[in-house]
Amino acid sequence: MSDAGPNIWEPEPDEYALVRDEIRRRPKLFALCELDRDETEWELTEGRVLAWGLAFPDRAELVSADGRGHGSVQSANRAAEIFARTAEVRLVYP
Repeated sequence: MSDAGPNIWEPEPDEYALVRDEIRRRPKLFALCELDRDETEWELTEGRVLAWGLAFPDRAELVSADGRGHGSVQSANRAAEIFARTAEVRLVYP
């Protein structure tokens, strides 16, 4: 299927000008990653993404990596603190 005409979903320059400042304040994407270590050598053995998130100025929204769970917390740092209660976690901004 080819694009036969202009993309009707892209804003015209005057339309974009109306929302440009808000778009620049976009939420910041982050991931909460879990690390596994060998119990005897303490070397890293595996890592995985536990959840993806969007950090807004006043909160963070999370979705589990499998897409089944979601929630809101005060911040990306707070989400990392919560997840770190049960696993070795790193907060990553890709």
